[in-house]
Amino acid sequence: MLDASSGDAVTVAITHFTPQLIGRGDGRSAVLSAAYRHCAKMTFEAEERTVDYTAKRGMVHEEFLLPADGPQWARTMVAERSVAGASEAFWNKVEAFEKRSDAQLTKEYIIALPIELTTAQNIALMRQFVAEHILPAGMVADWVYHDDPGNPHVHLMTSLRPLTEDGFGPKRVAVLDADGAPLRNRTGKIVYKLWAGDKNAFLAVRQGWLDLQNHHLALAGLDVRVDGRSYAERGIDIVPTTHVGVAAKAIERKAKRQGRRPDLDRLRLFEEQRQVSAEQIMLRPEIVLDIVSREKSVFDDRDVAKVLHRYVGDPAAFAVLMARILQSPDAIRLEREGIDFATGVRTPDRYTTRELICIEADMARRAISLAAAGTFGVNDEIRNAVLDRHAMLSDEQRVAIAHVTTAGRAAAVVGRAGAGKTTMMRAAREVWEEAGYHVVGGTLAGKAAEGLEQEAGIASRTLASWELAWNNGRSTLDNRTVFVLDEAGMVASRQMATFVEAVSRAGAKLVLVGDAEQLQPIEAGAAFRALVDRIGYAELETIYRQKTQWMRDASLDLARGRVRKALTAYHKHGHVKGAGLKAQAVAALIDDWSRDYDPAKSNLILAHRRADVRTLNEMARGRLVSAGIVGAGHAFRTEDGNRRFDAGDQIVFLRNETSLGVKNGMIGPVHRRDRRGRSAPARRGRPALLPQRRSRLRHHDPQSAGRDR
Repeated sequence: MLDASSGDAVTVAITHFTPQLIGRGDGRSAVLSAAYRHCAKMTFEAEERTVDYTAKRGMVHEEFLLPADGPQWARTMVAERSVAGASEAFWNKVEAFEKRSDAQLTKEYIIALPIELTTAQNIALMRQFVAEHILPAGMVADWVYHDDPGNPHVHLMTSLRPLTEDGFGPKRVAVLDADGAPLRNRTGKIVYKLWAGDKNAFLAVRQGWLDLQNHHLALAGLDVRVDGRSYAERGIDIVPTTHVGVAAKAIERKAKRQGRRPDLDRLRLFEEQRQVSAEQIMLRPEIVLDIVSREKSVFDDRDVAKVLHRYVGDPAAFAVLMARILQSPDAIRLEREGIDFATGVRTPDRYTTRELICIEADMARRAISLAAAGTFGVNDEIRNAVLDRHAMLSDEQRVAIAHVTTAGRAAAVVGRAGAGKTTMMRAAREVWEEAGYHVVGGTLAGKAAEGLEQEAGIASRTLASWELAWNNGRSTLDNRTVFVLDEAGMVASRQMATFVEAVSRAGAKLVLVGDAEQLQPIEAGAAFRALVDRIGYAELETIYRQKTQWMRDASLDLARGRVRKALTAYHKHGHVKGAGLKAQAVAALIDDWSRDYDPAKSNLILAHRRADVRTLNEMARGRLVSAGIVGAGHAFRTEDGNRRFDAGDQIVFLRNETSLGVKNGMIGPVHRRDRRGRSAPARRGRPALLPQRRSRLRHHDPQSAGRDR
């Protein structure tokens, strides 16, 4: 096992994120649903009916939030009320507005929270999700955190209509064309869409939740990741079960106490799917190993039992299958059961799978063979000529360039964040190109690929994009290609093996660049760490992004999760300031930003809440307008409400848009504004016309903490 000695194993947390509509057609009420979720006493005014769920336990936190541009009537209605009181008042107004007997009243998301995070950490995660994905869409967010034993989760109720100054807008809105006019079909009829979003919008919100969950798990220093892909997408041959839910489970427990079978379609479907999966496992118990090994490269019998218990409830069958799985030829025992003499705690047997060993062994064998090859060497004359043009390169960077450009079809560079890996790769790319080689790059994330292309000049795309192109017979490599795999420390063993094999078969060269101690891959295996130990590497240790030693030390502390130590260092040197009141902190922040403003330099203001980001943006832009740096601008409709933009404003894009050549997180200045939209530079500096319908963007002065990930 390549990483058995390191003990690194990344588990995968729960990914449950389910929407449901609450409506009268099912005999349900938004008010009564809210009362149950808030564990509160509420009155359903339409029926003059009061329910009291204050005796219900499990609620640990609740919030009711209006969008930033919510109308005055809504703000007045919820002002001075408790959270449950605001919820009661709002949903009663929704119930009064809807007239149909089968009206849909609210969309609810039931979201499983990571059990690995504390209550405070889960609240912070949920607040950021709501601030980034619900409120900017103009929706009300009414969410309640329940902490049932072993099942922390959130009920998030959202509005189905836009809030207007007079009440509520339509559920269906016209699709607008590039000129802001309603789009019409071939028959001349206006095309409509659901204001609250379609399936694609849901998938985007769900992916946003998964990304944020992984971000907060990483911030907490946990080697746990969520993976939203299905079993089929992960290559696991098993039928997924339908989520049963708390209510259905309660019905099942009650029926069992009464000695009868529960009559519930969802439970029947769940049991049918569970039975199908159990039969598949009986025929091929190794399926369980497939599931476990996708989550952990090294595991024990408890990990196997957790997965098996999802599908097999009979104790006798469970014991037989556990024995068959652990005694299977596909399960390889790495360490026997023992006692940790430091703690006296029993350490169980540790296993891996034959498949993963074969994948990683083959990958290591190929990589060692590639590194020993005698091709792709660049003569000293070419290398020195390029290095002479880069006089600012450090000795470490020069050694690294020499390492990756000498003979061999595999090389690696290990560097800390801020150590100049990109600067080094820019010069290395010039060396290869001077020698007649073609250099391309790949990264896990699209934003990282964009950065590698812009900063190092290496034409790059995501690893998934490369794999898709290869499967379709496109973008093949050849024996004159250098493939740079950036952020290699985040690539799992199976995917890394795919790229090592592709490079090997094509006769190309593979250069791995990364930090083995950064975020670990979602799936099993620390491939980068294993490969650099076998093929050798050049190391960049000196951090150049910060100029003074204490700042460099603090950066290393932040990278290694020692946040308190890093902040203490900044506070000691007078770079952390506090204020007694939030308003004072905001005012001081804007004063400092305005005093130090220089359009030729980069400044970043961070805020945790989306509402604070908008406030800070408006205050900062107000200073620029007062100083005559930008004009008052023109109103532009975005998903964060109406915003004003003018030539010279900076904007940040909040999602990928291939038709414009922009990616999530890209920044660009506004060049001009016309009746169709406004122009901002996109990929490779080309201008892009942004029509009114391109609404996922905002000013780029302050940033929310979550967006700076």
